[in-house]
Amino acid sequence: MKNIRISDIAKKLNVSTATVSRALNNKEGVGEKTRRGVIALANELDYKVNFNAKAIRKEFNVLVIFPIKDKNSKYYTDLLWEGYQQGKSEFDDAKINFHELYYSGSSFEEVDRKYIKKLNELKLKDVKIDAAIIYIVGSNKKISSYINNLFDLNIPIIALHKLKYDIKANIIVTDQAEKIGRLAVEMMTYFNKNISNILLIENKNETFFGEDKTSKGFVDYISSYKKNINLYRFDQFEKKLGKKIRNIFKTVNIDACFATTARSSIYLANIIKFLNYQDKVFFICAGRNKASESFLKDGVCKCIIDNNPILEGKEAVRVAINSLINNSIYQKNEEKFQMVKKEIECRIIFKSNM
Repeated sequence: MKNIRISDIAKKLNVSTATVSRALNNKEGVGEKTRRGVIALANELDYKVNFNAKAIRKEFNVLVIFPIKDKNSKYYTDLLWEGYQQGKSEFDDAKINFHELYYSGSSFEEVDRKYIKKLNELKLKDVKIDAAIIYIVGSNKKISSYINNLFDLNIPIIALHKLKYDIKANIIVTDQAEKIGRLAVEMMTYFNKNISNILLIENKNETFFGEDKTSKGFVDYISSYKKNINLYRFDQFEKKLGKKIRNIFKTVNIDACFATTARSSIYLANIIKFLNYQDKVFFICAGRNKASESFLKDGVCKCIIDNNPILEGKEAVRVAINSLINNSIYQKNEEKFQMVKKEIECRIIFKSNM
């Protein structure tokens, strides 16, 4: 798809390129109805400003909030952070101050205290936040209220990967959750035309993470592909899950299995490895990390469906800066606001193309 230019927007709306430019940059001389029309079409066409970092003369302050650095979140957060750093480096020559909150600690409470201390320091220094990039944080009400207050002040909030139910955002840069589920079924059925029994481990409770949509894509595709496939479904937080899985493997000839979270993929892979079922089960890992890479190399899993977190982090920065240049994310007079979703293309990784 070609890059959308100002002239393309102008032609579709039958206005001048100067009018489009003024509308996107929030300058005077444009009627409110025209301005809204330009902004709506620009967002619909996924218009991106073609600019050079050196040409950004105004100074901006961007708040960046990442979660706790612990062993459970590290596998994914580090990849998002790497992508964020890559995106940030594209604007080294611009006058953009990134105020980063990314701390380690023994608990969410400890890290939340560090978040709040940093936010208070910014407030005392009278730092005006122009945009915010956020990844999932803990359940601290003060932090959620801080983010939502920025949102209510019409400051662009870009959510990275997933969005908790109590936090507001204008745009979410996320993975293709349902497509990940569909791709898993496609791989299974491509390599085994006579597949009969499939094991699925899903996350039913924490729906804000999006794994429920991955389950939906998986189950819907199975239903449309073949009616007589037996699907054995378990929630990753079930009691005695390990015992239940081992019993299924011993009593049912499981042809393939998939888990919608990286954490449960690791859990399932260890059981397959322990039972020495690598050659019996077509197992697919969800999410690329050091653990899934090792399972792929060892032949425990046959492929990884990667939701591309590095590209997510990189795109989040671009979206944030683009919103500042365009001033087009949110309009005060909008009666109804709908969050925009930008999905990052997922990919399939085999041992041969790691």
